[in-house]
Amino acid sequence: MKTIVVLGTGVAAAAVIRQTMKSTVLKRSDIKMVVVSPNTHFFWPIAMPRAVVPGQFADDKFMFALEPTFAEYPADKFEFVLGAAAALDPDAKTVTVALGNGEGSRRAIAYDTLVIATGASSRDGMPWKPLDDTATTVGRLHDLQRRIKDAKTIVVAGGGTTGVETVGELGYEYARNGSKKIYYVHSDALPLSDSAIASVRKQTRAEIAKLGVKIIPHTKVTKVTASGADTVLELTAADGTKSTLTAQAYLPALGLTPNTGFVPARMLDAAGYVRQTTTLQAEEHDDIFVLGDAGSLEGNKASAADAQARHLIAALPLRLDGGDKKATLPEYKPASKDMFGVTLGRKSGTGQMGSFKIFSILIWYLKGRFLGTDYADHVAAGKRTLTTKFE
Repeated sequence: MKTIVVLGTGVAAAAVIRQTMKSTVLKRSDIKMVVVSPNTHFFWPIAMPRAVVPGQFADDKFMFALEPTFAEYPADKFEFVLGAAAALDPDAKTVTVALGNGEGSRRAIAYDTLVIATGASSRDGMPWKPLDDTATTVGRLHDLQRRIKDAKTIVVAGGGTTGVETVGELGYEYARNGSKKIYYVHSDALPLSDSAIASVRKQTRAEIAKLGVKIIPHTKVTKVTASGADTVLELTAADGTKSTLTAQAYLPALGLTPNTGFVPARMLDAAGYVRQTTTLQAEEHDDIFVLGDAGSLEGNKASAADAQARHLIAALPLRLDGGDKKATLPEYKPASKDMFGVTLGRKSGTGQMGSFKIFSILIWYLKGRFLGTDYADHVAAGKRTLTTKFE
């Protein structure tokens, strides 16, 4: 019996798990799948900028139990292991898992084919992405919601998409009616990265300011000190000038780190991502596939995880059906044009497709109304990706 092991149950992994089970594993007698994750629930990260605002989303709009879907598969063909990958030995073709049973025990799992889809974690322990396990993520989110509810002053830091969308949601809920003071700290002259066209970045700044948010550009948060119910932030401007800002809720959105600490260093690039080929295989290891935020091929974007998942759903059966022979796999082509949309509160947004700015009403219609919560349960079940329905 050959074994395919999938590490992860997030956006990149969910559809790969289900569609590979249906297309290959359940149809053959000589293969089974083992899925490993520290989480009991699928987590929908696209909703998080709005979910932190108290009263906007119930937990069951962005978190979905894995068990009902996994229970559909026969025990001799499928196994779910609750735990986190602790060590990968690509020579022995085993993954050691730190089991989530509270006993500190470990289990070595042998694989014939391995899929690494362990994602990335937000810096500063923020629940923009799943934390150590489902209970920790939910606890941190609820604590953040309580802090926001009780706060008079809220600070968001970070010029990327998550920071922009979060300050837009908080500005829409509180700053525009004057019920709370909202500050937005970012290190560049304009929000978003340099890959965004100037008109999109300027519109982003204008829409955030229109909500009544106080924008502090060219500035970084360089020190965070807890003082009772307050958080005192040291701000350092680009010219070196320092100042302080006191808030009751601080929401940093300062980037991600890949969840690849279990992977041998020789397989990682300088930033800690697993080095991928254009067939989504790990370099020098054709029995290991890498998806989404853990891989080096593309940036940390849901659209990249979506495209890579769709590619692997088609390509993985070729590998599995090829047996011990090395199947010729199709090449994955990363997006050549930058395409994204950001919400700016619950009624506005902006984005771009290549060098063209996307109309605000289109971003609102496609993303801003629900932030994907109207179909996230189907993504969790593996019945679709962000852009493609399979069932």
